[in-house]
Amino acid sequence: MAQGLIEVERKFIPGPETEKRLQELGGTLEHRVTFRDNYYDTPELSLMRADHWLRQRENSGWELKCPGPAGVSGPHTEYRELTVCWHRRGRLPS
Repeated sequence: MAQGLIEVERKFIPGPETEKRLQELGGTLEHRVTFRDNYYDTPELSLMRADHWLRQRENSGWELKCPGPAGVSGPHTEYRELTVCWHRRGRLPS
C-alpha cells in the first residue's frame, strides 16, 4: 500500500539583490540540484482539471499529488503526495 505524505510548498521570488545580501550575511551556495519531471494526464487533461498531478521524477519514481484538506489559508497550497517506489531495475513492471 502506498504511504501518504502531506507536502506544504511555499514559493518565493527573490529580488535582484538577494544573492548579494545572502553573501553579505555569510551565506554560500553549497550545491545546485537539477532534476527532470515528466507529467502525465489524459488527452482531456482530466487530472489537471481535478487539481491532481501525476509525474515521474528522474531517478526517483512516480508521484501523485492531490489536494490536501480544505480551508488551508495563506500563500501556499497543501497537497497530499503519494509516492510509488520500486526496486526492480528502476522501472515499473510492464
